[in-house]
Amino acid sequence: MSNTNITRIDEVSQYYAPAEKLGSIGMILFWLNTVLSFIMPYSASILGKEWSGMLQSIFLVLVLVYFSISQISSLYLVPRAELMRRKQLLSDSFGIPLSQEHTSLYYNNSFSPSVQRLGANTMENALFSKEIALRMLVRKRFIIVGYLLGWLLAFSLRHNNLELLTWITQLVFSGEIIAEWLKLEILRFRHERTYDELYSHFLHKLGQDSPRAIANVLNAFVSYEAAKSNAGILLSIDDFQKLNPILSERWKSICQKLDMQN
Repeated sequence: MSNTNITRIDEVSQYYAPAEKLGSIGMILFWLNTVLSFIMPYSASILGKEWSGMLQSIFLVLVLVYFSISQISSLYLVPRAELMRRKQLLSDSFGIPLSQEHTSLYYNNSFSPSVQRLGANTMENALFSKEIALRMLVRKRFIIVGYLLGWLLAFSLRHNNLELLTWITQLVFSGEIIAEWLKLEILRFRHERTYDELYSHFLHKLGQDSPRAIANVLNAFVSYEAAKSNAGILLSIDDFQKLNPILSERWKSICQKLDMQN
């Protein structure tokens, strides 16, 4: 996936576009809901009861829309895109087209179609995925810490506003914010473990046709795909584009060290 040559083709990327668009809308709704959750408890004294009630209704609708968008993305759009990517991965690994989408120069190793190529392709995916997830986690962790500090500050106020705490608690601990952070943490960890397992596999040069080698590669492949499926998270395209040159060079170095490239 690391080659940046102008002839690189990736028709599978079109399946990620809907999830990316919903993700952008969800991010806007997230911050809008965040702001409303903090100002809404004081809206009655500022805007009056009538407008405060309307604002509360708007907030509830926006939270519902945000939740719906999140579920549509994680339960349908991302799995559909990952299914097409998985077909493309297997097509490249074994030289057998499983879909009509065409890719070129998406994976970079010198193995001929085989289980070993599947292992190399999975290892390359795991390298990119774990590094992108780590970059995303820097922002996620910052947001989580900010929310926790805001919640503790609100709780420590002498005039403890139970309504404020209720909304903050709902927004922070309803499952969306904390759950997405935890899923991303687990996803990064599992991708890192898959990468380490495959690195060890190629480092010790297990025989390509040996039962142990085949079992190791298939186990790593299943673990990698299962991690993506369980998380239902779309990794950041922007972070991929920023990290791609660096990770491409790192992957070339790894391939040379492990004799995985011509």
